[in-house]
Amino acid sequence: MKNVKRYFKKFVEINLNCPKKHEGEHDVLERIVEQVLNKVDIVDIVSSYIPLKRVGVNFRALCPFHSEKTPSFYVSPAKQIFHCFGCGVGGNVIHFVMRMENLTFTEALKVLAEKAKIDIDFSQSQSAKDRALAKQKEELINLHKDCFEYFREQLYLRKNIEAVKYIIKRRIAKDTAKRFGLGFCPEKNDLYDRLSQKYSKEIIDLSGIFLERNGKNYCRFEGRLIFPIFDTMNRVIAFGGRIISDASAAPKYMNSPDTLIFSKSRILYGLNIAKQSKENEFVVVEGYMDVIALHQEGIDNAVGVLGTALTQDHSFLLRRYKNEVVLCLDSDEAGKKAAIRSADILYQNGLMVRVMELEGAKDPDEYIKRFGKDAFLLKKQNSMFVIDYKVKELKNQYDLTKSDQKFRFVREYFEKILIPISNEVERQEYIKKLSDLTGVNENVISKEFSKTTQKELKRIENINYFKQIQQKPVLSDFEMLKKNENYLLSLYTEWAPKSEEIKNLLTEEDFYTEDVKNIFTAVKNLINEGMELSYSMLLSFVTDESILFDLTSFSSKGFENADTAKKAIEELKVKIKTLGLKLELKAAQQQNDNLKITQILDELKKLKAGREGEGR
Repeated sequence: MKNVKRYFKKFVEINLNCPKKHEGEHDVLERIVEQVLNKVDIVDIVSSYIPLKRVGVNFRALCPFHSEKTPSFYVSPAKQIFHCFGCGVGGNVIHFVMRMENLTFTEALKVLAEKAKIDIDFSQSQSAKDRALAKQKEELINLHKDCFEYFREQLYLRKNIEAVKYIIKRRIAKDTAKRFGLGFCPEKNDLYDRLSQKYSKEIIDLSGIFLERNGKNYCRFEGRLIFPIFDTMNRVIAFGGRIISDASAAPKYMNSPDTLIFSKSRILYGLNIAKQSKENEFVVVEGYMDVIALHQEGIDNAVGVLGTALTQDHSFLLRRYKNEVVLCLDSDEAGKKAAIRSADILYQNGLMVRVMELEGAKDPDEYIKRFGKDAFLLKKQNSMFVIDYKVKELKNQYDLTKSDQKFRFVREYFEKILIPISNEVERQEYIKKLSDLTGVNENVISKEFSKTTQKELKRIENINYFKQIQQKPVLSDFEMLKKNENYLLSLYTEWAPKSEEIKNLLTEEDFYTEDVKNIFTAVKNLINEGMELSYSMLLSFVTDESILFDLTSFSSKGFENADTAKKAIEELKVKIKTLGLKLELKAAQQQNDNLKITQILDELKKLKAGREGEGR
């Protein structure tokens, strides 16, 4: 690519939708973006998170950013961009990593630079706000690392022998304790004083590790065995703690609160290790001890939820690495209900889900210690497909020999089993199963279900209709104008370098909104200078979500040749001109400028006559 520096120097001068930079920061940022986008392939990066399937010239997948069963997420290797037609997110590889890892632009750039083995100093490439946030996050990561080392050191001190006795009591081997980085926080400790010598009070408070009582700061994990919580990049971002004395009245377990670097609904305990497992599925359990016990027995694909219900984000996180999940939650009634809730979330997000049942023990930790690894693996092998498990649990609630209970069972079966199934073949299989359970003819069940479904669909349609009215108002003329301008810009960027005729087809006068006009001017100047323009680089400096949505969705469509692109451009010019004149007309009417009103109406008539003439 020629004159990349000149391209960026001009491009970053655009004021709207570009982060403001201090003088001298452009060179650093443009160099980093240039190197990363030239060296990193978006298909490689995206496929390291989610499985992609080639469809023509593009790749397709279930979107990792929203719940769906039909793939609407596309990656274009030619343009090095992604776009989801379901939820509307889009961008280049930097935007993708930002969303997947919940990072800022610069943090995502750093991750990609490290993957590409590009050695770069990022210190000058951030805005003041970005620098402040990045510094806070970096300090929090460092503080957690220091706490991790402190807790781990305390575990092996003679004065804390009770903690070691507790580990032995729970039959945790020494190498397992080291692999998971277990530690201990004594009730009397100097952790706060140590950290105060290195970190500000603001950072210590932001960590959530300390509580203030009577003017003094106490570690919330005092007297507890410590479980460090790692992110997928193997950084300690939080802690869990378990009291070592069962006589204590305090809650058995305690976790770090959500912070700038930790959200329990987006993290799974042990995933940093389990993601490397060669097994085809994850085993999802509830607690720290469950994960540790299974890993100790060689079941290295176990992960745990952190004292919270399994969430949509958890399902997206699991789906990054594997397509199958075995749920192995506690065997009490609460555990069974949690299993059904969790299974539904996972199944609705495209994962193949099975459910394990453990008799004779309250949780996986107790089960594997009582019955051994082989018994556990046999249970896993015999685990039930999620829908079969739901059918079994539902059936256990009714006496099907009694007519009234049978009728209630059928209604609930429709609601909880059949309606959520989208695959017709699968649904037919479970209609047959309902017939076998109740003795009711399959055809009768199908007819009754069809009536129930129609009612349900009507109800959903009504809900969706009102949601659309409330959440998706009709676009204003200005919004339509900007949307069409973005479309025109995307077509021009793609086709102007390939066609001299298209290159000369547009001028600044064809755009009304200043931000899009500025981008067009920069792009046209660069094309006229012979610049090979990268669509992916163009997106790097667009921070407006609506513009990213438009630019990635339009560019994903494409045209077969320059003639069809030219025709689309000419049609867009007329649309934009018409919308622009309508906006001018409104302004003239507000000002009672009759001369201007007459002129605009004449122009609109000419445009309409021209369109009608072309249509003949």
